[in-house]
Amino acid sequence: MKIAFISGSCQTLGIQYISAVLKAGGHQTKLFMDPQLFNDSFLSINFLSRMFDQKKEIVAQLKAYAPDLIAISVITDFYQWASGMARMIKQEMDVPIILGGIHPTSVPERVMKNPLVDMICLGEGEYAMLELVNSMAKGCIDCSIPNIWFKKDGKIIKNDIRPLIEDIDSLPLPDKDLYYEDSPKFVKAYPYLIATDRGCPCSCSYCCHSYLKPFYKGKGRYFRQRSVENVMRELKASKAKYHMKHIEFVDDSFGHNIEWLKQFSSEYHKHIGIKFLCNMSPMDINEQSIECLKLANCAVISMGLQSWDKSIRERVFNRKIPNEVMENAISLIKKANIALSVDNIVGLPEQKEDDLIDSIKFYSKIRPNRIYFFKLQYYPNTQITKRARETGLFTDEGYDDLLEGKCSDVFRMKSLVARKRRLNKNMIRINTLLFLMDFLPGEMIDRIIEKKTYLYFPTLFDPYFIFIIRRLLSADAEAGLYRESTLSRYRYYIKRKFLKWVGF
Repeated sequence: MKIAFISGSCQTLGIQYISAVLKAGGHQTKLFMDPQLFNDSFLSINFLSRMFDQKKEIVAQLKAYAPDLIAISVITDFYQWASGMARMIKQEMDVPIILGGIHPTSVPERVMKNPLVDMICLGEGEYAMLELVNSMAKGCIDCSIPNIWFKKDGKIIKNDIRPLIEDIDSLPLPDKDLYYEDSPKFVKAYPYLIATDRGCPCSCSYCCHSYLKPFYKGKGRYFRQRSVENVMRELKASKAKYHMKHIEFVDDSFGHNIEWLKQFSSEYHKHIGIKFLCNMSPMDINEQSIECLKLANCAVISMGLQSWDKSIRERVFNRKIPNEVMENAISLIKKANIALSVDNIVGLPEQKEDDLIDSIKFYSKIRPNRIYFFKLQYYPNTQITKRARETGLFTDEGYDDLLEGKCSDVFRMKSLVARKRRLNKNMIRINTLLFLMDFLPGEMIDRIIEKKTYLYFPTLFDPYFIFIIRRLLSADAEAGLYRESTLSRYRYYIKRKFLKWVGF
């Protein structure tokens, strides 16, 4: 059987693992990637997006490939994009389309109402997709496959969720060729993405894990980890084949198990040695873990701190991490000369100006290499979204837009909710200062706060543009890697588009 995967502009490990399982089962897979130029999570310019749109080319390539099944992995931010892609495919081809990923898993009934969608896959998709494709190969689709919902005779067949894959070492290594063969730019400019675990020890209210943990209750151990031997087998093979320059561990809590981290750091130091980026919880940062990371050549640690207001952090975000633990983690990382990137969430209805000013004061002293401030994004079925719905924060229309993925915008700050126009403008000014922090000396930040000169910042433009400029000009490793990969994507696909325009 021939399966076509359609992906947005980012790598998706889920697709790579499913492709590896399908290939091991004797099936053929191919990736069709939409670069989403000028229309991704960071940059949206409508007329340029239309000019460089490549969906028609993708549909033409799909027709030439003639797949038996088309699969699209969807996060909420890209659900509208996926629907548009499906619409164009259905106009040209009579091929079943299945959607998987966190959005269909979160709102399956909603997605199944979409007339462009034939099936959805909930949760882990490796073996569900293999069973589906095997049944299709036999000439009759089995509509009882766990994890997959079907449309049949005007009805929706809702199947149960299968147990979690307990031994994730049993999975074949992810199919990296799926991306690298389709887009040579990935090999040269993008970090090599790898996950060493599945699930998360935490249940932050704004994160999908706050929904997935109860979703999988009774279906097995939620947090699972690959063995060091399995991880090293993948990295050794990929190092020899792809000669990657950067590695990014996408685990939500890399190094959560200190004994695992000790073994990993020793093996990684001996056999790989390539600089890498990782995400860590402040709770997992101590002298032992930092020593391990330093030995393994960790270049950047990203930590989600989210708020320095203890009440907001515990009551709203369900993050029971003391301020002292966060401060100690920052101190240890900086002492080890490992670059530090910290994430913060702004835009809460109850958030006050003083909360953000206190954060600015603190960061002006400790000076992390990179400070991100993301607008709170409500995603379907997360705990924070459920509470917001119960307290009447959403109108019926606004909540419907959320379920349809029409309001995903984690950077632009002018959509901050406030009842008073003056407060809204002041919050925009403060967010402008947040985005300027990396460019300005700490002494200047302190004076701006002391004199409250930030209240005179213009509000005619969105602070988001400062975010773009900062990422283009910053010299730290994380920003440089982002810049290199983004520019590579634009160069590669704009060149392809231009050559088509001139007849090559």
